[in-house]
Amino acid sequence: MFDKLMGKAAIVTESSYGIEHFLDEDEQIIQIFKFIRDEVIITSKGIFNIDAQGITGKKVEYKFFPKKALKYVSIETAGTLDRDFDLKIGVEGNTVVTQNTSFSAPIALKVHKNDTEMGFALYKMIKGML
Repeated sequence: MFDKLMGKAAIVTESSYGIEHFLDEDEQIIQIFKFIRDEVIITSKGIFNIDAQGITGKKVEYKFFPKKALKYVSIETAGTLDRDFDLKIGVEGNTVVTQNTSFSAPIALKVHKNDTEMGFALYKMIKGML
């Protein structure tokens, strides 16, 4: 699972990672959600999950999940003492192997309480794609 956010999130108009190079000619960016170093990008064909790794963030993993791979979206709200809530996007093909067992892990995002509206906007956008 990927924990994306411990602080500020934003809806931005341009990707920090040159995502345009990965788009098909007829593919359009619908919305870009920026989480500190990482991004979730909704396009007309599916979802990009961009994961900046390491201390410097120079190593970047680009994962694309087509609309047909989307299975569910869920929100676990923050409790009284929690600083964030969890948003999970169930996708087919995000395989994780642990102790000789493999399973399809959701894309898991932590959204700070202060960014609740942005989190709900992402939830509604994903739900509309199912």
